[in-house]
Amino acid sequence: MHIIVIILVILFALFKGDWKNWEDYYPTMLYISLATFLYEFISHSHFHLWELQETSILTLMNVHFAHNLIINPLLAIVFLSNYPSKLKKQLTYMLKWIIPFLLVEWVCKRFGILTYHNGWHFGWSALFVIIMFPMVRLHHVKKLWALILSVFFAVFYLKIFNYI
Repeated sequence: MHIIVIILVILFALFKGDWKNWEDYYPTMLYISLATFLYEFISHSHFHLWELQETSILTLMNVHFAHNLIINPLLAIVFLSNYPSKLKKQLTYMLKWIIPFLLVEWVCKRFGILTYHNGWHFGWSALFVIIMFPMVRLHHVKKLWALILSVFFAVFYLKIFNYI
């Protein structure tokens, strides 16, 4: 399943991403990768809230690398390079990303590709995704504000799930 997702995301990004201006999106591509790597680092030493499952083809580390270095950055460039300028269209656009993201998560959870742990559930994932997409956009246009808010949200989740 992970291989299929990787191939689909690469094809999606090739056709929908604004590759002429990829350098404009690069800092935010790094931001989303770093945020995911930080989660992996923190949860590795403590406990996971969610975990992708390895397959017969990909080890767990390879699954994480695929998501952190391929899937997330490529989805970020597609998301940002097609972002509308009008507010009404922005809200619809966000929903067009949030709903499929949650649908894919639900399918992955249903088929055991993704597992929840330590009090995490689909509702927490929905809240996370609803926050994540505006944060990706905010980072693209106001990097400092996004970093400040990211610390706030990270502390929120760390406290809620008793990391700190």
